[in-house]
Amino acid sequence: MMRSMRHSGAMLALVALTIAAGAIHAPAIAAYVGRTVFVPRNVIYPGDEIRADALMERQFMRSAESRPVFGENPSDLVGKVSRRTLLPGELIPNSAIHDKALIIQGRSYKLIYNSEFVSIVGTGVPLQSASAGEMVNVRNPDTGVVIKARVQPDQTLTVDDQ
Repeated sequence: MMRSMRHSGAMLALVALTIAAGAIHAPAIAAYVGRTVFVPRNVIYPGDEIRADALMERQFMRSAESRPVFGENPSDLVGKVSRRTLLPGELIPNSAIHDKALIIQGRSYKLIYNSEFVSIVGTGVPLQSASAGEMVNVRNPDTGVVIKARVQPDQTLTVDDQ
């Protein structure tokens, strides 16, 4: 029995030495800070516009070195449209929302082509809805030809050299 106690004492000393050595070489724990993000107050369904009253603040911990989280600023979310169902209290990924469409598929819009020597204005029908800055396929209702145009903030479509 005395022999087993010596072994257990030596084992205990070895374990204590291993723990102490591990503590010396352990990496420093990163500092964590509280971040505030805006999350849905209620369920937001696909196609719904996100309003300020539909959001609430939520605190969560992140390391001090981490990049900013999407949704820390309410202007990132308010006025955007949901692509998928957003659940109450859950973080909103950037891919789950998009800008509100300025042009609607199937409606006629002003189509503009400008070059150094000529300017052409006509009408075009976009084949999909889009927001400002996006490229969209547009059909000329007179000829049926489909071209690409960029959506402008004033709800016109501009054609680049093709």
